[in-house]
Amino acid sequence: MSYRLVVRLGDRTLRFPLKPGEHGIGSKSDAAIRISHPTVSRHHASLVVDEEGVRLTDLGSSNGTRVAGSRITDQTLVEPGLPIKFGSVDARIESVREDDLAAGIAIEPPSAAPKSAVPVIEDPPSTIGHTVLEAFSLGHLPDLIERIARGESRDQVARAVGAALLRTLPCRRVEVVKPGKGEDGVLFAGERECTDATTEITVSAGDGIELKVAFAGAALANAFQPLLRAAAALVSAAGRRANGEVRGHAAQARAPQPPDPPTLVAAMREIYDQGARIARSKVSVLIRGESGTGKELLARYLHLASDRADQPLVTLNCAALPRDLLESELFGVERGVATGVDARAGKFESAHAGTLFLDEIGDMAAETQARILRVLAEGEVYRIGGHQARPADVRIISATNRDLTAMLENGGFRSDLYHRISDWVVELPPLRRRRADIPNLAAHFLGRACAGRGVQAAGISRAAVAALVAHDWPGNVRQLEKEMGRAALFVEDGELLDTGRLQPSIVAEGGGGDSDDLKEVVERAEKTHIERVLAECSGDVSGAAERLGIGVSTLYRRMKHLGVG
Repeated sequence: MSYRLVVRLGDRTLRFPLKPGEHGIGSKSDAAIRISHPTVSRHHASLVVDEEGVRLTDLGSSNGTRVAGSRITDQTLVEPGLPIKFGSVDARIESVREDDLAAGIAIEPPSAAPKSAVPVIEDPPSTIGHTVLEAFSLGHLPDLIERIARGESRDQVARAVGAALLRTLPCRRVEVVKPGKGEDGVLFAGERECTDATTEITVSAGDGIELKVAFAGAALANAFQPLLRAAAALVSAAGRRANGEVRGHAAQARAPQPPDPPTLVAAMREIYDQGARIARSKVSVLIRGESGTGKELLARYLHLASDRADQPLVTLNCAALPRDLLESELFGVERGVATGVDARAGKFESAHAGTLFLDEIGDMAAETQARILRVLAEGEVYRIGGHQARPADVRIISATNRDLTAMLENGGFRSDLYHRISDWVVELPPLRRRRADIPNLAAHFLGRACAGRGVQAAGISRAAVAALVAHDWPGNVRQLEKEMGRAALFVEDGELLDTGRLQPSIVAEGGGGDSDDLKEVVERAEKTHIERVLAECSGDVSGAAERLGIGVSTLYRRMKHLGVG
């Protein structure tokens, strides 16, 4: 059994692994365990870890050391879980598994400006430097670029840029203005409560728009000036589609890279390889798979890899709305069709010349299916209550987690619509059939979630990796992403995510084993999964290979290597 000291310092929880031997505790910078707090002495206490457990000794501190409420003077054996106080700082000893203290997968900080290029200040309370750049680039930059790609106006993107700067930069005030237009010229304004003297930087973003950002001093303002110029360039790039400035650029570009992190599963690589070819054609695509497997992610990739990439990608979840509302969303409505209703375009009209992604199309009513079939056949749409045909040249990508084959047999889905939307049918495997991807996906999601909080996780412990790989993930990739987002709330800067911060159900199922080798962890999970699929296929290797998305010879080779059968 291994131990660590858990210290609660304000709203932060600090965890210090305790190797065998003696550990000095104090507020001095050279202390093995440094606790920077006014009530903690420079040399406050000493911890000794040996085969008997953890023993604690006070070193004559001013405010004392207490265990379970009693002040100690002599060396005291401390059981895990007992409350400890160093001065007024709460702490406890925690017993942990050895493989929860070793990294199973590390999370490298994104390459950015050198840490020394950005000064660190204590107010506002955050560690800036590269963590600020991560928070902006990972937490906000993808959304800003998507807004530009969707064709949002320059004013809309400018507001979003202003909000992103205020949330991530150690600044006092952010304003995005259009000079000469009075109060209406303020597109965004926000500030932190502060009375300090400030240094303001003004950067032009084109179209009369200016970013005004105030910092605590000139050094800090100068350090972030390059980032402000880049933010202004984002604003400047917005809105060009309306003037035809960027039309056709994306169509000439090479196919985009598949989403990060790169998959290790051959079946997934093949799907994206085929998708890059399919995307450049006019064929319709039907994506099948369980909820949370990444159907919308594949749809976005297909759109970006197509010759319609510089046109809109419009998405609609067909299962989220009742029939009447779904049809008004799809086809639009004319003014006066009902009391108080204004005219508005539907998704088909909005996606003209672009791509329409219909998620959960299997949940659509038969009457709506018939209307969609007519739009696809004629390339035009009539709004509800209208008599004027409007252009609707769209490329359809559909997705469903339902068995459309069975629905065709029982009349639940129209066969003529099915053949219209299913030129290429692809099935995304559930996460339990691509376990080799789980460690990298988990690290990717954890790193992104931590960056949003302005912290950098060191990685994921071996025990936690083993538990994650062994879990079946009924909610698939989406569930893993949410779990990492939740776990990130409990990870401090420089810490490993361990099993103690995973959901108990994940740890209970995963177990984690005693291996300290990530390859062994993954292979153990792979062996368990192959054995399960073979059992479900009654020992039929060909059927199991099809279920696993690999060739029969590959499955035989993996079975031999893993000792299956």
